[in-house]
Amino acid sequence: MNGIHDMGGMHGLGEIGYKESAPGYDEPWEVRLFALVQAMRTGGLRAYIEGIPAPDYLRMGYYERWYTALITRIIERGSVTLAEVDSGRADPASAKATPALTPEIARDLLSRSTKTEQDIELAPRFHVGDSVRGRNMNPATHTRMPRYTRGKTGVVERDRGVFDLPDIEQTSAEPKPQHVYLIRYAGRELWGEEAPPNDSLYIDMWEDYLEPA
Repeated sequence: MNGIHDMGGMHGLGEIGYKESAPGYDEPWEVRLFALVQAMRTGGLRAYIEGIPAPDYLRMGYYERWYTALITRIIERGSVTLAEVDSGRADPASAKATPALTPEIARDLLSRSTKTEQDIELAPRFHVGDSVRGRNMNPATHTRMPRYTRGKTGVVERDRGVFDLPDIEQTSAEPKPQHVYLIRYAGRELWGEEAPPNDSLYIDMWEDYLEPA
């Protein structure tokens, strides 16, 4: 990572400011919000976060965006109404979850890890050692493909397995399972001749992001 940090222009971004002893949360409500999101199993909030108007997004803190996205999502799902959110009280006539979510159930949900790899047979388009190029794509919605890899050539180092393409998690009801590959990009391929010659960057890339080089 030092080589990447020292490349031309990169050090101008400043230090990350990581502190080993820093608390995970700045305020108690952030902990409660995180627990709510995990326990309610709301699904991805990324599309809702990215749908926040730019002026609001920029003035909000990290967990303020989570809160706004969560409220939008659960109202959309019909879990609560806007009136219930505004009042902070459940409508006595509203449908209730069965069984009710207890602290014990919530703790159990928080300790479960979600299995995202798909246990299906799907022929891979690429194999270890293949030279691939990042597609020049500019979708209107969210994508996990780094912009700086578009049009850049790398080598398949590993097949990670089959996972659903996250780009369409909120725009389509149909999952799109496909292979994910660990791609090695030479530093100079990404950042030019000023990059140290031995630097490489390894990135997990969904199959849809790639084409034969």
